[in-house]
Amino acid sequence: MSAKRSTYVMSAASFFEPGVPLYVNRAYESFDMDEHSHEFVEITYVSEGAGVHYIAGEAVPVEHGTLFFIPVGQSHVFRPKTPKKDRPLIVYNCIFPASYLAELRNGFPPFSEIYACFADENLTWFSVKDPAGEFHSMFRELHQEFAAKPPGYLVMLASLVMRILTELYRHKLQNGAPPGERPQWISVDEAIAYIDAHYSAELKLGELAAQARLSERQFSRLFRRQTGMSFVEYMQGIRMDAACKLLTSSRSSVEDIAGAVGYSDLKFFYRLFKKKTGVTPRQFRDARLK
Repeated sequence: MSAKRSTYVMSAASFFEPGVPLYVNRAYESFDMDEHSHEFVEITYVSEGAGVHYIAGEAVPVEHGTLFFIPVGQSHVFRPKTPKKDRPLIVYNCIFPASYLAELRNGFPPFSEIYACFADENLTWFSVKDPAGEFHSMFRELHQEFAAKPPGYLVMLASLVMRILTELYRHKLQNGAPPGERPQWISVDEAIAYIDAHYSAELKLGELAAQARLSERQFSRLFRRQTGMSFVEYMQGIRMDAACKLLTSSRSSVEDIAGAVGYSDLKFFYRLFKKKTGVTPRQFRDARLK
C-alpha cells in the first residue's frame, strides 16, 4: 500500500510549549495520517513492530531498532505492516526547532563539530540500526523525562539529545569511512553496547574480538582503555548492577535473579555478589526494603 501524498506541513506552534524547545511522544502509527513535512527536526525510533517508512519518494522497510534523522521540510509517513491491532507499529518521536541545535552548541562549545554536521543545509534524511539497544534506552529515558518533567528535566533532555546526536554522528563517520579504515574504537564501542544489552547471555571474549575484527590481545587492550576494566571485570560489574536492581524491584528468588543475570552456579553468584557489595543478596534486599 502506498502512502497518500499531501502538502500538509506540521507547524512548530502545535507542539512546543513556552520555554520547552522539545516535544517527545510515543505514538501508534496507523493508516490514517497523510504524508507530511514539518517545520522542525525530527528523530524517530521504531520501538515496536514493523512496517514501511515512506520518505522522500522511497519506501523503506522498518522494524524494531530502526532510527531515522529527518531534517526540516522532509516529507514522510509511517505505515504499519498490518492493520491488526495486536501487531502495532510504535515509534518514539523527538522533535525540536533547528535553532535548538545552535542553543546546544552555544551552551556547550565542544558540541560544535556535531552541530556543523546536523546544521548542514544539504543534509538529507538517513537511518541507522540499533542492534544493541543503546538508542532504545536513551529514547525511553527521553520520553520519561519529558512526560514526568521532574526538577532539572530540561537539562536531562538536552544531555540526552546531545548524546543521541553524537551517536548518530559517529554512525555517519563510521559509514563514511573507506573500507579497511574503520576506527578500532568504534568496533570496541559497539561490543560494549552489545554486552550492555546481552549481559545475561554466555558472551566470550574471543567471539566479541572476532566480531570486532581484532585479535583477542588488541581487543582486550582497547577494551580496558575504554572501560578501565578487563572484559571479565566489566561483565561481572554489569551483572551485579542488574542483580541489585532486580533484588529491590522484584520479589523473584535469589536463585531466579542469579539465572536472570547470567549465573547458573548459585554459590559462585553469592561469592561474587558479596565481593562486589560487601553483603549477601538477602542482606542487600532486606537493607533496601526497610
